[in-house]
Amino acid sequence: MAGNLGCVVVSVDGNEGSMDALRWALDNDLKVPAFTAAIEAHQKRITDAILNHALQICAEKKANVKTQVVIGDPKEKICEVIENVHADLLVMGSRAFGPIKRYFRHCNFSISHCC
Repeated sequence: MAGNLGCVVVSVDGNEGSMDALRWALDNDLKVPAFTAAIEAHQKRITDAILNHALQICAEKKANVKTQVVIGDPKEKICEVIENVHADLLVMGSRAFGPIKRYFRHCNFSISHCC
């Protein structure tokens, strides 16, 4: 089947289900070179935009910062970085969850991944 594919469309909206679909497509030899290159270029543009925005805010406050891009599950990678740099504090924003859901998500993350 993969040999007959000239174009593959994978709908990605940022949720884990869509990322699983993307992983499945890539793991099952549904690799189209232009598609793979387009995804990588898009990821780089998003990463650059996020870093540039964060660095602009830091520059406004004259903060001396170092940036690091890591790829993987955010819950795991954030904890790895915390350990590697021996951080004393992690500051994170919240998503648009209500206060109860936000509290329980925080407790789950803290207990399962960082303690």
